[in-house]
Amino acid sequence: MSWLGKFWGQEARAYRNFQLVFTILTLNFAIPTLSYIFAPEVAVGQFIQLNEMLGGSPYTVDEAASHLWRYLGAANVATLAFMCALLQVNVNRFYAVLVPLTFMKALAATLWLAGFVAQPEYPAFLAAAILDYVTSGAFVFFATRAHREISSGAEHLPALRFA
Repeated sequence: MSWLGKFWGQEARAYRNFQLVFTILTLNFAIPTLSYIFAPEVAVGQFIQLNEMLGGSPYTVDEAASHLWRYLGAANVATLAFMCALLQVNVNRFYAVLVPLTFMKALAATLWLAGFVAQPEYPAFLAAAILDYVTSGAFVFFATRAHREISSGAEHLPALRFA
């Protein structure tokens, strides 16, 4: 476990923090991809519970029955996971991926917000918008800082770098 100590204690703190946050983000997209494909009722159920918890009206749309939107949603979330993983593997080489990654998530946030404006009886739309905007900001904040830190020619590169 000496690699963990080296990783945690490295001087490239922005890179370390980027790796930690992007590990969480990658898993945050990769795991739901599986539920979207194989257990859509779980994802829809969580949305319905959140909406109820926030005092929203009953959400009666049978989203889990839609193969069209389920497959598109799974492809979207899988792509987010893939782009996060590419950045984790080599933030310098794949830095350009940050633009479509952020665009995709920020557009989703904007659509959630538009959904809430059109149907304020579903506050889960607003919660999803806020979460997606925060996620988009995290993409830019952590990837940009890590990229800047390890491409600056600093003497101390991260103890654990992939590729």
